[in-house]
Amino acid sequence: MFPAPLRRLLRTLPALVPALVSGAAAGGGGPLEPAEALRAFRTEPGVRVEVFAAEPLVVDPVAFAFDERGRLLVVENRGYPGEVKRDQTREDAPAAAEGRIALLEDTDGDGRPDRRHEYATGLGYPNGILPWRGGVFVTCAPDILYLKDHDGDGVAEERTVVLTGFSTSRTTQIRTSHPTLGLDGWVYVTSGLNGGKVRSPRHPERPEVNYAPADARFHPETLEFEVVGGRGQFGLAFDEFGRRFNTSNRHPVQQIVLEPAQLRRNPLLAFSETVQAVSRVEAEAVVWPAARARVTADFIPALLSKPHTGTFTSACGLVLHAGPALGAERAGSAYICEPAQNLVQRQVLRAEGPTFRAEPATRGAEFLASTDSWFRPVFAADGPDGALYVADMYRREIDHPAYVPEESRGGLDFTSGREHGRIYRLVRAEAPAVAPPRLAADPAALVAALDAPEPWQRARAQRLLVERGDGSLAPRVEEIVRSGSRPEARVRALWTLAGLGRLPSAVLETAARDAVAGVREQAVTLAGARLAVEPAMGGLLLAAAGDEDARVRFLAALALGSWSDLRAVEGLVAVAVRDGAERWARAAVLSGVGGRLEAFQAALASRIGTAAPPVAAALQEDVGRLVGAGGSAEAAGEFLRVALAAPVDAGWRVPAILGLAEGRRTRPELKGRPAAEVLSALAGSAGGSALETVFSRAAVVALDPAAEPAQRSRAVALLALTDFAAGLGRAAALLDARQAPELQLQFVRALERLGDARGAELLVRTETWSRFTPQVREAAVAALAAKPAMTRVLFAAIDRGTVRAPEISSVRRAALLKQGNAELRAEAQRLFASLEGGDRMEVYRKAKAALDPRAPAAAGAAPFARACSACHTFNGVGGKVGPDLTGVGNQPADALLLHILVPNYEVAPAYQAVTVTTTDERSVTGWVVAETEASVTLRTAAGAEEIVLRRTLAGLSASGVSLMPDGLEQAMTPAELSALLAYLKGGAAGG
Repeated sequence: MFPAPLRRLLRTLPALVPALVSGAAAGGGGPLEPAEALRAFRTEPGVRVEVFAAEPLVVDPVAFAFDERGRLLVVENRGYPGEVKRDQTREDAPAAAEGRIALLEDTDGDGRPDRRHEYATGLGYPNGILPWRGGVFVTCAPDILYLKDHDGDGVAEERTVVLTGFSTSRTTQIRTSHPTLGLDGWVYVTSGLNGGKVRSPRHPERPEVNYAPADARFHPETLEFEVVGGRGQFGLAFDEFGRRFNTSNRHPVQQIVLEPAQLRRNPLLAFSETVQAVSRVEAEAVVWPAARARVTADFIPALLSKPHTGTFTSACGLVLHAGPALGAERAGSAYICEPAQNLVQRQVLRAEGPTFRAEPATRGAEFLASTDSWFRPVFAADGPDGALYVADMYRREIDHPAYVPEESRGGLDFTSGREHGRIYRLVRAEAPAVAPPRLAADPAALVAALDAPEPWQRARAQRLLVERGDGSLAPRVEEIVRSGSRPEARVRALWTLAGLGRLPSAVLETAARDAVAGVREQAVTLAGARLAVEPAMGGLLLAAAGDEDARVRFLAALALGSWSDLRAVEGLVAVAVRDGAERWARAAVLSGVGGRLEAFQAALASRIGTAAPPVAAALQEDVGRLVGAGGSAEAAGEFLRVALAAPVDAGWRVPAILGLAEGRRTRPELKGRPAAEVLSALAGSAGGSALETVFSRAAVVALDPAAEPAQRSRAVALLALTDFAAGLGRAAALLDARQAPELQLQFVRALERLGDARGAELLVRTETWSRFTPQVREAAVAALAAKPAMTRVLFAAIDRGTVRAPEISSVRRAALLKQGNAELRAEAQRLFASLEGGDRMEVYRKAKAALDPRAPAAAGAAPFARACSACHTFNGVGGKVGPDLTGVGNQPADALLLHILVPNYEVAPAYQAVTVTTTDERSVTGWVVAETEASVTLRTAAGAEEIVLRRTLAGLSASGVSLMPDGLEQAMTPAELSALLAYLKGGAAGG
């Protein structure tokens, strides 16, 4: 017999095993004391980490802000994650009211806080804070609160709901957050991937703003609330020149380039995006943890769509830090917290046209990483001393239970660490120790602080000067605009004058001539805002349209687009012919030509010869689309005749005709008319022969292997505008497997657009269908399901056996089973009965029982290439329609099998399919990439992006199912399925 103590230990082992396994997976061990935690850090060379505050002074910090007196106000989300309920897909339970705001003070003058005040208690799930007029705004959905301590005791007596109605229907991670003061004096907040019906209790006369997930802003004085571009999760930042960025889990750095209001100026413009991915995203957003980090996707089948360890999975707390305490070489870098993998990454930004690109500062190691798996950095910000400060929530588990299957929750500890929390100070290694900040208070000192080296000091000075509203200080501020030592200071001074309502035109013109482009950008933005009341600003903007900097020209185009003066067209054309190959610049220009398209078209025609060929081609295609959609028949005819009269080798000629035809296709009065007929009518008798010559030449170019790929693709698209026999029928050789995949795909899409049954017959010929690569085959299926005439050919091919029913994805089958044509609907029911009636979970159970755990991984490469690679990337190879599968090897084999065979078991919202039907009876299925009030952009299973104008929508339905097909077990043997799983699991190291 074992001794009694050992017997008791043995009896506890079954209960201990899950915790032991959990600890090992997460890096092992319990919490470290702050001093020990410092030793666990691995930093970029030359960086020093200090503990600024720790428990019990601070607990569960998720955000913080230094107030005007240098005191630290910390948001403590102590109730996170909330009640662990059986159904965690919604967070409808009342908030636990455990959240607090702590006010930390330094009473002994050593530069570190040592006294705590309970500034506010009894909050739900607070997650953001911003000082304003001696108090603070706090985001605490469903509300934004204003808190203020009036009697100086460190406790806020005032607690006012200033805005309410932010959605709380999702988890406590998914809430509006990050109140951030912009240069323009508005407070910006992230959506938290949520929307709401927002109103101000202080202004009951105002209608509520009902909005879908999107970022927003409010004015701190008037409490006006507006929706803006972007959809951030838990991270929002401005750089020192007013450019706005946000972040979400898989997208570390995103730039908001356009605002929805700017795109609304031209409802004919088929462009719906507002955000540029600045950093690499998803599976390409690599991190280098110091600990063996565990992320949710390691064991959660629901997150198979979100890869994985070794890449960003919880990006948050973005800041663009420019403080001097980390050294000039790091100024302006982006810092992104990754709490799931215990690190903070630094990325370096570089300009790319009107936007930016970012890459990790170093590869193979992080700016800050810890071997302590309890380190959970969630927020970062500048400090008064120019240092970078980081909030560490310090938890055993950081993920929300909502994202963990119920059967796995018992092995995870969501509460350990609730009594901990740290805030770290990061500086260069040789920097002096922390000291009490020197804070200007009197007006003259505040003006001087606009030119301070620390960004926090400059921002504080601007805020206090605007709050106080002392216009007599304007002349001193003007001097900083003219001769401030730093361009960032000149920008702050410029906006301070605007906030005071004391910005003279002469000072604005001085800023518009500044040697630094970032200052000129802000001058252009301010001049654009004044156009309505000060038309003379138009001259400044016209000059800016010729600026040497691409972003200055971009902002000039945006501003000119709102100027009603016809002289604006001159500036818009100038930007267009110089920058028109860049999509954001093109969108900026064309968003501003609504209502004056013919004037723009005429002015552009006189200068198109001066544009570089790629610029001219991109511009003329988009302009043609606008003319076709919104111009008169006379204007469209003139545009076509000019294109036909252009030299044969003019690179913009074919794109112009393509755009025009696409635009005319959206006209209701032309519904059903063949494109060739519409173009012939526009060309008239004089242009008819020239049009025929263009089509004949296109057939030659399409088949010419010596022609440029872009030329061949456009030629194929042009052939889709004429009769099948005269056009695409002459180029059927492009379906040969020896042709470039891009050309094959273009030909298939052209057949889809034409919608001729003879084109469908080309696709389902045995010798063609059997040689399609997976990507081309998926495009072919999409084409065959798009129009009734094509679908009949598809169904006949299924009956013949040329096409197998399982090759039609579940989402397409669902669309075919619900289509309006009764005859085809009945045929679909007959053909797909065996697939739709099968019990998918039973299929899964049988396949699971037949799995061979010894299957060779190498044998899985072939079935992956055949059945998966069209949509999924694995180790850098494959399509980008569905989630990247690199790194899913951490998943259990049965979880992988479940999602392969039952793809609709759990479908991430981003990958749920939507089917759009247009007024010309075309059907497009995909997932929504972007949308505006004017258009919807879908990415299809073939990888193509389709932009559909809302005015051409006949119907839109969300199936709630995945784009991934059911029935893959019918496309491979049990041995191949086992090998596929081994292949995917063998790629874990690659993640």
